[in-house]
Amino acid sequence: MIVPTTTELSPAARIDTLARETGRRVAVVYEGSTYGYAALAEQARRLAAALARGGAGDGDRVVYLGGNSVTFLTTFLAAARLGAVFVPVNSRLTAPEVAIVLADCAPHTIVAEPEYRPIAEAAAPGPARLLSVPGDPALAVGEAPPPWESLPAETPAAPAAVHCEPGRIAMLAYTSGTTGRPKGVELTHGNLWWNGINQDMVATAAALDVTLVVAPLFHTAPFGCFMLRTLMRGGTVVLRRGFEAANMLADLETYGVTTVFAVPAMFAAVAARDDFAAADLSALRTAVTAGAPAPAPLIERYRERGIALQQAYGLTETLFVAYLPADRIAAHPGSVGLALPYTDIRIIDPSDPELPGAAALPPGERGEVVLRAPTVARGYRNKPEATAEVFADGWFRTGDIGYLDPDGYLYLVDRRKDMIIVGGDNVYSAEVEQVLGRHPDVEDVAVVGLPDEHEGESVVAIVTGHTATGLAELRRFAEQELARYKLPTRVVHAERIPRNAMGKIDKPAIRAALAAGDENIFSAAAAAPAETPATAPVVTPAPAPDPVPAWLFSLPSLPPDEQHRLVFDVVVAGIARTIRGARPVVGPEDRLQDIGLGSLAAVELARRLGDTFRLRLPSTTLFDHDTVDALVRHLCAQVAAGNARPEVLDRLTDFERAVRDAPADPAVRAELRTRLRGALNRLAVDDRPLAPVPAGAATDRDLFALLDAELGPA
Repeated sequence: MIVPTTTELSPAARIDTLARETGRRVAVVYEGSTYGYAALAEQARRLAAALARGGAGDGDRVVYLGGNSVTFLTTFLAAARLGAVFVPVNSRLTAPEVAIVLADCAPHTIVAEPEYRPIAEAAAPGPARLLSVPGDPALAVGEAPPPWESLPAETPAAPAAVHCEPGRIAMLAYTSGTTGRPKGVELTHGNLWWNGINQDMVATAAALDVTLVVAPLFHTAPFGCFMLRTLMRGGTVVLRRGFEAANMLADLETYGVTTVFAVPAMFAAVAARDDFAAADLSALRTAVTAGAPAPAPLIERYRERGIALQQAYGLTETLFVAYLPADRIAAHPGSVGLALPYTDIRIIDPSDPELPGAAALPPGERGEVVLRAPTVARGYRNKPEATAEVFADGWFRTGDIGYLDPDGYLYLVDRRKDMIIVGGDNVYSAEVEQVLGRHPDVEDVAVVGLPDEHEGESVVAIVTGHTATGLAELRRFAEQELARYKLPTRVVHAERIPRNAMGKIDKPAIRAALAAGDENIFSAAAAAPAETPATAPVVTPAPAPDPVPAWLFSLPSLPPDEQHRLVFDVVVAGIARTIRGARPVVGPEDRLQDIGLGSLAAVELARRLGDTFRLRLPSTTLFDHDTVDALVRHLCAQVAAGNARPEVLDRLTDFERAVRDAPADPAVRAELRTRLRGALNRLAVDDRPLAPVPAGAATDRDLFALLDAELGPA
């Protein structure tokens, strides 16, 4: 399957065409700002001109370091216009991790948002050009300090878009391997083009579609499989800087979203909201999840809302290769779907060295999943041996173990190597083990993933050593080299780490023992148990908020130290309920990032605390405070402010007194009626949090009853 070389596959040329034909149609909605196709094309040409002025051209690597933004997209389009290779870097990586990527790709230019410039400077190889850009092109961030260059204020003439044949490399998508060293996957323009064709056969994208993107764009699924595909067909992309459950649900409803992709943990966070059941999601036609298994209760929760949560399967090296049709979900629970139209999937003996000629195993028999498709990447940059191990004549070894049923539905039964998926991000245990193993008090270490209701899986480190090194110390030791989502959220101190007969760490046995709560496996006298399959991740909806505690009514009147003690106890209890394996003792000066708080768990904890204190807490609350004590002081202040008596309540009190003492003069009673109606209206639109009503106080119902009894119908 080869596209004729005369076919123009340039995404930059396609955006130019859409700008000419439908320039005012909205291409991107980004954090409240809208960009038509003409504006998007102009921004991309402006950036392309700046890149070309610095000498970037055919085959040069253009790195982007930043978050989800319009500039992420325009950098890709600018690189494509010049025939350069776009290299999106995981925005969560530390400078040492970024340095490994940059050393491998040898960038010509590094395009970075202002907040990422320090990481880029620390990681950049000497010759690279540094270009500072705002994440939102509408923002003016001023001149960047040397050695950074800034985008010119004007839009100079940009070169015409180069011809993009199918074999031209479009982007390098970096993914870690079993050694923890990242590999640059060479995805071509043909791969991206065929991915759109393949997906359109099962989940059509059209000009009037609206796609919501909340997952990080440095992943190929949200970028190539959804955002880019929608734009190439003239649709609209609603792009969020990051994920927040409240925003995602509001966006689905407000913008009439027709297509959305998210990992299961994101869908679960949305479904756990109180307003999920009442939200108007009638426009949503396609909801796709991947990156981790979608639990049956989560699928059922969306089915109750008339939404088929479709499982999909793919890898960075292949893009999407399987989809579970919406009408087959109930009949094939647990399947990741059928092979896409231009894709062959085969199950082979993992020990078979001949990939193209390997015999397919019969239906139901487990083996390694291999596949062939025009979406399979060319290989890994600068790694011929690694490429030869898994790529051969259009086929690719996934390393995943699974089986095909008699009808061709694919089921995965084991993880590729020792990968852990935290909130949709891949974490390789070997990489974490290498860093933790350098700690002076750690003699031996094993890292595994365990099911986590917020993140899908959590990172657990089993360590041996003469000194019991705590979680906070290990996280602080590793945070300079590892992104936060890779850091362990639990540490198990062991006398021994189980190994099999080959001397390899027995990770299936470790996972099974930890899932069962049995740590005897780590005692010196224990014999290594037989291998047991890992427990599948489970995502459950968040519990309903607790009843309003009685002490909340009187909290503002307590002495400051007593307020602090009560709020501190609630926060610690919330941490214990939210973070599996959290330390039993948490101190005021403990840093929140040292107690194993992942991003989605932080969102859940903020929700719990907001429910308990009846506050409207943004999901970023926990990231805005460094220590537990700082968070507690913030909550004390919020509760005190929230319990302040609104002025309108004093007006209502005056009204009660006036009604009681007023004469029967109709004019006076008419005036009182008007005052009360106005006061109640102001109370209804007051957006400040109101204090819980203590026992014995007049309620809204009492006030309305008073109105009816004293004044009669209005």
